[in-house]
Amino acid sequence: MRLSSVLSDIVSKTLRGKASKEEIQKFNSWYDKGIDSSCHIQDFKKRDKAQIESEMLKNIQKATHYQLPNTLPKQGFLRWKVAASLILLVGIGLLAMNKLTPGSQESQETAFLTFENSKGMIKKVKLPDGSIVSLFHNTHIKVAENFSENRFVKLSGEAFFEVKRDTLHPFLVESANLTTEVLGTSFLIKNLVGRQEVVAVKTGLVKVSDQVDSTFMLTPNLRLDYTNQTGFVSTMLENDPLLAWTQDIIVFKNTPMNEMITTLEDWYGVKMTHDLKASNTCQISGTYEKQSLENLLQLIQYSIPITYQLDGKKVTISFKNCP
Repeated sequence: MRLSSVLSDIVSKTLRGKASKEEIQKFNSWYDKGIDSSCHIQDFKKRDKAQIESEMLKNIQKATHYQLPNTLPKQGFLRWKVAASLILLVGIGLLAMNKLTPGSQESQETAFLTFENSKGMIKKVKLPDGSIVSLFHNTHIKVAENFSENRFVKLSGEAFFEVKRDTLHPFLVESANLTTEVLGTSFLIKNLVGRQEVVAVKTGLVKVSDQVDSTFMLTPNLRLDYTNQTGFVSTMLENDPLLAWTQDIIVFKNTPMNEMITTLEDWYGVKMTHDLKASNTCQISGTYEKQSLENLLQLIQYSIPITYQLDGKKVTISFKNCP
């Protein structure tokens, strides 16, 4: 929705920390505060704690270019385990924390840290201000190195943000064509190559600006679909699948088999071999919550004519066409 010029001005000043006490009070009278969330990792590979710690140590070694000896003294090992535990806050698979120096092509003024997520899990990053960013598959964010003073994030992929409120430091997310600005709220941004950008608000107020001076103000349960320099705001339906993955739910809606395969590979971090033909007309619809891969494949068999073999991270699927 678009706000009146007076209210839009108050919102803009509030987001920039320039509003008066009276304006902030007016803002707070209809501001819907976000909900805190604990930080954790949802590991769909079903690894136990020992396996996670082992992988963490290897990735710490890679990230720091430090060669671990074959046998560590007890105290040294404990220090590395502490480091692994801390890095769990930003996810397994660490996270190239790549520092870009001022003057690089990425930025002439701001240095960034990069956090990445590939496949097989939802990774949650806890930022210095207490905000939580949930990274979907094949997603990375770049966070300003001086984040406490400059709450600025660059996004490639899809992420859900739970932002701690700070009236002095607005929180900005830059995606392909949009800049999303908030104080404290929860919202999703979907920014995939070759597809329309989406901003969807769960709680609070979000201001979205594009590169041609259009501004959209989004309140809870509104979503912005943006493509070709044009944005369309609509109300999310109760069963809108857009936010489903933030609750460990997979939603298929008239999904063809090739897209189903890609989703399962990304969600569970496996490789699938199959005999799917281009002529296959099968589509699947359904909502699956917190299912193991084997359970999900069994459920899919009830609606789609498939057979499968599961061997660790390798899955073989045979398809028959739907009647």
